Amino acid sequence: MAEAAPEVKIKFVKKKGGHAAAHGGAWKVAYADLVTAMMAFFLLMWLLSTANANTKAGIAGMFQDANFFDTAKGKAILDAHGKGILPGGRGMAPIDGSEGEGGQPDEAAIAAAEEEKMKSTASAIEDAFSKDALLQAFKDQITMDMTEEGLRIQIQDKATQVLFDSGSAKIKPQTLSILKEIAKELGKLPNHVVIGGHTDSQRYAGAAYTNWELSADRANAARRAMEASGLRPDQVKKVTGYAHTKPMEGLDPTDPKQRRISIVVMSSATEAAETARGKVKPPKDKGGKKPE
Repeated sequence: MAEAAPEVKIKFVKKKGGHAAAHGGAWKVAYADLVTAMMAFFLLMWLLSTANANTKAGIAGMFQDANFFDTAKGKAILDAHGKGILPGGRGMAPIDGSEGEGGQPDEAAIAAAEEEKMKSTASAIEDAFSKDALLQAFKDQITMDMTEEGLRIQIQDKATQVLFDSGSAKIKPQTLSILKEIAKELGKLPNHVVIGGHTDSQRYAGAAYTNWELSADRANAARRAMEASGLRPDQVKKVTGYAHTKPMEGLDPTDPKQRRISIVVMSSATEAAETARGKVKPPKDKGGKKPE
């Protein structure tokens, strides 16, 4: 008689779900990623808040071009900062104890380095005029000095050699040569420039076109000439026609030297101050309206 087959028992195991599944560890990984991302974001915001305009220009350039700091503009920014692009950074330079308190770079040292760079640029412009036989005749029409705003370069008229055709913004050939040499050197700096046109106090012959329009047109003509010769288009911060409102001290208001083009290379401190002034909102009255 055959033996009976053993009984096979099937056991159903029901997996826990719903509330029990929520006690797993997957959510912890997602939460840790979120916290890490937020920490990195706030660290980035803190670094940007402590950076000056020059530093931000370097960071922006790095995002646009991976080799930015190999360019002339990038090297100039690193030179201005001395040890690195970020505040407190040492870059590849050895430690020499020149940081300020809290590991922050000495702002005075940065300003001094920037001023030295501008002075070197002024010397390079002087050398270019000394070496060029054609430009030597115009050396006495150019003055360069350091002001509170930065490096100021002024190209002046004189009785026998004018910069523009009389009463117009048409640039003389020698003026183009002067602006070209200046633009080549200024284009190597990371700083912004402000270009101004000035006239003497003699009124322009005509009611519709005055010294205001003439000075502004001449400043713009100088800008175009310099941008075609080495000045970066994004380097020009402002172009202004001053007419005769900013005369040179010690000269008669009708002196030909009053007719000039001024080029100011703005320091980082000046640009930061202007940016801060631009962010100040005018006060409101109690009704929520701006005062008239």
